[in-house]
Amino acid sequence: MKDMILIAGPASTYLAEKISEITGIKLVRLEHKLFPDGESYIRFPESIEGEDLIVIQGTHPPQDRHLIQAYLIAENALDLGARTVKLVSPYLAYARQDKRFREGEAVSILSILKMMKSAGYEKVYTLNIHAPWIAEKSPLPLIDLRAEKVLAKYLKNLNLEDVIIVSVGKKGESMASMVAEELGVGYAAAKSMRDTITGKVKVELEGVEEVKRAIVVDDIISTGGTMAEVVKALKEKGAREVYAACIHALMVGNAEDKITSAGASEIIASDTIPNKFMKYSVAELISDAILREK
Repeated sequence: MKDMILIAGPASTYLAEKISEITGIKLVRLEHKLFPDGESYIRFPESIEGEDLIVIQGTHPPQDRHLIQAYLIAENALDLGARTVKLVSPYLAYARQDKRFREGEAVSILSILKMMKSAGYEKVYTLNIHAPWIAEKSPLPLIDLRAEKVLAKYLKNLNLEDVIIVSVGKKGESMASMVAEELGVGYAAAKSMRDTITGKVKVELEGVEEVKRAIVVDDIISTGGTMAEVVKALKEKGAREVYAACIHALMVGNAEDKITSAGASEIIASDTIPNKFMKYSVAELISDAILREK
């Protein structure tokens, strides 16, 4: 197998540069621009014929644009003679629609994975996908890297005392237990109920008594509604400090204001999505996975 090449997609150039520095793998930066009507222009600035490519391209907002770019990169690369193309999408869009919640809905994540396969990708890597069980139905190998330990390492450096880890839902409980185990502290899971039509969230904290300090962990902060409700519930339990931590910070609309107004001391996120809340990096985690490909 020839040495692989990293391709920095327009959505994740910042992360591709970190990964290239860690791995020592050659990085090719695509020539990219947007036409006045919003369409994407993609060009490989050098020959990639016969090469094995790893494309670093997140599909965070604007999701549809970044997905089309990911498609154009792979299809173009293979047309130019690349031997293989694999995708690293730190945040994979549409993963929250993993089944038909209402009759007639599209199972969006399966459609996206079929799209990536048709583009020519042999494998897709992502981090903390919202519906990890979808990997069993994926039309191409889907590798879900877990960033809980990376998050826990950052939280450990905060040296917080009398802290409890709290998360939401069944999957969230698994995440909370992993982070809590790394920190050597207790954890609790909050129950959330979301109206499938209005999207309004209700949260219940069970088995949680008086709290001094809490860290709420979730895979994604999107509109901030769920996180804000959990923060509010913990403040009502007497928590002096509540930290809102996640892997993927979408932070749609006034999400920041919702969370801070609810009483959060700080918002903590990784660099899967470029934003001002990035406190820790997943570059090393992705680098390890890429090096296993060699």
